[in-house]
Amino acid sequence: MATFRDKTWMFGVRPHQDDIYLGKRDEDRFTKWSRITPAEGATMLGVPNMLMINCDGIPVPFSHDAYGYMESFRRMKNVLWSSTGSAGMRIGNEERFIAELAAKYPNLTGAFMDDFFGAFCSLPEPERSQKALALLQEIRRGLDTAPRPMELWVVSYTQQLALFHPDVYEPLTGVTLWTWNCDELPLLEERFEALERILPGKKKMLGVYMYDFPSGRPVPLELMEHQCELARRLVHEGRIDGVIFEANSVMGVGLPSERWLCDWLDRVGDEEL
Repeated sequence: MATFRDKTWMFGVRPHQDDIYLGKRDEDRFTKWSRITPAEGATMLGVPNMLMINCDGIPVPFSHDAYGYMESFRRMKNVLWSSTGSAGMRIGNEERFIAELAAKYPNLTGAFMDDFFGAFCSLPEPERSQKALALLQEIRRGLDTAPRPMELWVVSYTQQLALFHPDVYEPLTGVTLWTWNCDELPLLEERFEALERILPGKKKMLGVYMYDFPSGRPVPLELMEHQCELARRLVHEGRIDGVIFEANSVMGVGLPSERWLCDWLDRVGDEEL
């Protein structure tokens, strides 16, 4: 029987990626930086699935670091590897690397695109949707060279939902919905319902931040509870396929939001679906 925990994911990035953001407010942490790796973060939370996101191009496809990260994920249930990294960065050989990894690692199940839509948002329509769709189709063709079918997931922030024609999402397996500013989390259910109306046939996941990057503070506990309990309900209702926790790079520094999340997952993780 599947459990709620089976639907949880770690948003993995290189250690120290977000130290500069953690340093905004020293009073919210007890140590100066996070040294937690993606695999360590998943173990600390007790989640079985991994996203590996490149930041500033790191880990570089086909590099020793990239292979090392994938080796550290051998015990994960599912892994999605970054096809588009932070700020929408692409080197251009991501899909070829993912196809190679898929031949060796049976738990590599697809690709994940971080910040993909941001590069197109300033363009006028229909150019915006046409260019985004063309790149998605190119990425999809690259993934189709893998020895088995690969999933393709993308990040969408709530403010981006209405900017693209629904046809743009056709090459995708699913969409993950994120709320960048935690003050807007009370609107999360309303915005998720809008996503359901726009893309009724696509798989969906919710992204959960532990740290509010705009303010440089941990997400307040009442808002952590709000977003996590909504995600829990939507999983049980079969309306989302998973919950992603962001990120290992803000863990291990004593954030109250991380400690709350660990306790919450201990309580609800083994609920049968």
